[in-house]
Amino acid sequence: MSAVRSPERIDLPDMLDVGGRQARRRRRTVRTVEAAVAMPVLLALLLLGALLFDVITDTLSWQVLAPAGSGRSFAFAEGFAPFGSWDRVMRLELAARGVPAEDIEPLLAAPEERRVLEARNRVEFMPWVDGRPFRWLVTTVSDELVADRPLWSGLASRRELLAAAEPGQVVVLNAWLDPAFVLRNASRSPLVAGLLPAFVGSLLLVGLVILLAVPIGVGTAVYLEEYASDTRLARLIELNLSNLAGVPSVVYGILGLTVFVRLMRLGPVVLAGALTLTLLVVPVVVVAAREAIRSVPPSLRQAAYGLGATRSQVVLRVVLPNAVAGITTGVVLAIARTIGETAPLLVLGAAAFVPRPPDGLLSTFTAIPIQIYSWVSENDVEFTHAASAAIVVLLAVLAVLYGIAYYLRRRFASR
Repeated sequence: MSAVRSPERIDLPDMLDVGGRQARRRRRTVRTVEAAVAMPVLLALLLLGALLFDVITDTLSWQVLAPAGSGRSFAFAEGFAPFGSWDRVMRLELAARGVPAEDIEPLLAAPEERRVLEARNRVEFMPWVDGRPFRWLVTTVSDELVADRPLWSGLASRRELLAAAEPGQVVVLNAWLDPAFVLRNASRSPLVAGLLPAFVGSLLLVGLVILLAVPIGVGTAVYLEEYASDTRLARLIELNLSNLAGVPSVVYGILGLTVFVRLMRLGPVVLAGALTLTLLVVPVVVVAAREAIRSVPPSLRQAAYGLGATRSQVVLRVVLPNAVAGITTGVVLAIARTIGETAPLLVLGAAAFVPRPPDGLLSTFTAIPIQIYSWVSENDVEFTHAASAAIVVLLAVLAVLYGIAYYLRRRFASR
């Protein structure tokens, strides 16, 4: 009878040591991958932060002006009013220019005279005027720019600027971004140029795109996910949607120019721009809505069918309410994309200069990105400050939209 061979002895400490080394190796690999992913993201955030800081500081500039008006500045308390600072400061300015007191009120009350005054004069709240902080100053289209310095270099040499200023010249820290900048009409003069026509044009475009793209995009997504069977037509629609989502935006501009501007003879108006941007965002809305609908658990549908609900009742009362968070987020992000689009509108023929806001769907228009492009293209340093102020406004609008998307997603998800 042969002897039974005893099993080999298992050394438990050695096995634990090997397992520990493998675990440490995995942790080092994970940390290395995390660092490799985090470094580009951190670098991108730093670069974006530096760019944003540069744009914000460019909205402030030190200037030496030779004013065509009185050249006087007024204390904050003298000109401030909750809804009438322009009138109060203009009364002080007209009195400083030598206009008789009995003529000032009729001048401001006459509609045509007031329109001319508003077009040629800009009431600004300056952080710094001739060594005094927080002053009101009236600048005009006839003012002569003697010098323009960036914020930081001008801050270091402000005493030299004051000493070098000749009689009749004013040294100011000009804040280009103020509430009046958004409320003024466009102008060929950077001192009185405003963003109102471009701002209203962008709002009209976004409103029309929402009215057109949301029903079409969400309806298409519901049809493909809930109603369409695996037919050749459904596969063709899905293929086209996937391809259209990756088409460059300038191609949509060419399509809009051909179809809406030339064939339909609409011209480069607000409606043509909205239709073009609708074509741009519909594929994005469809993709986002389909993903949100797919995320609804099938058990909810089966429970609704088990209770006797029809297909339309399941879609309207079960699927869409549970998918609304994802659909809303996708729609808001798609709409935010349309605000920053420039190429389709330029190809479409949107005007670079519109003196007044559009008054209808068939009016010529401009948008904030086109206005920024126009100002940057000007050979004038003051227009670059106005462009920086417009960029900050555009980023603020985008931040509001992203905040709305985050809030709606959290709200619907909690429900």
